Amino acid sequence: MTQEIPGVTYIVPVYNKARHLEAVLAAIRAQVGEFRRQYVFVDDGSTDGSLDQLQRLTAGWPDTVIVTQRNGGSARATNVGIRLASLPFLKFVDADDLLTRDATAVLLSAQHRTGAVAAFGDRSFFSDPAEVDLAAKGDAAPEWEVIHDPLPRALRNSLFNPTQFLAPADAVRQAGGCDERVVHSQEYSLTLRLARQGHFVHVKQRVAWLAEDASGRLSNDTGRQLQRVTRAVGFFVGDHPELPWTMRQAAYRRACGRAWKHQRRHRGAGIGSSWFWSNVLAYLPLPRDHARGIASAALAFDPPPSDVPAGMRAPAASGR
Repeated sequence: MTQEIPGVTYIVPVYNKARHLEAVLAAIRAQVGEFRRQYVFVDDGSTDGSLDQLQRLTAGWPDTVIVTQRNGGSARATNVGIRLASLPFLKFVDADDLLTRDATAVLLSAQHRTGAVAAFGDRSFFSDPAEVDLAAKGDAAPEWEVIHDPLPRALRNSLFNPTQFLAPADAVRQAGGCDERVVHSQEYSLTLRLARQGHFVHVKQRVAWLAEDASGRLSNDTGRQLQRVTRAVGFFVGDHPELPWTMRQAAYRRACGRAWKHQRRHRGAGIGSSWFWSNVLAYLPLPRDHARGIASAALAFDPPPSDVPAGMRAPAASGR
């Protein structure tokens, strides 16, 4: 008697993605594999007709939930999807990304073989969805790597975007879902939280195609994306004072380094700036409040003062 493969809930937050939805939904619907599926779409207050598109394109789909809410950001929308999910595994999808035909099956297989709390694959970029062959077969037995202690890596860099990974629903809920204090970059706060739960598995095969020119994609603004990542790390470190000092120090040093590089490259900051000296001092083993220091480093990515009303300008940060 063959064992039934556990079911998967696809969670798709949507905000003003009407022009992408037909291709995105077709790729989700075409996933191969003998497993139950549930589809949860959370419209985050779209104003471009995305909700109408979702309702039209999913007409007749089984076990499909579409909800709409006032715009609150992708982290909140993703958490709504997590709460509505009824199946044992969660497959996250950004509403302008395309899944390869076998993405879910490949990630499920890797998770089943390793017991990982997150299974993720590789990605490529496209300019025209018509040129993407989502049905192209990957390796019959793709190479994969178990990351036994993912937290140090995750604190250093984001390991994957939402469309690249799958996770057990129980692990996601135990982790607390996404941190809604970081309104966007929802997968990064969830990655950090999951990294405390257990090991990850990296499948070395493409599972997602990302649009090179996705209108409205927040990650297109590199500075703002770095700020969101930095803030997520700061909140995480503050929430977990039990983390080893060396790990908190490494996260702090990374944040100060990013802040200094951004200020030097984009704002012309020099060695007399507080950003330079914060970066230098970050290498010294001094007593410090790491979470507060990381929050200060996030101010480096604020818009230039000329773009911000005088009453809303942030004070200069020491990074300490």
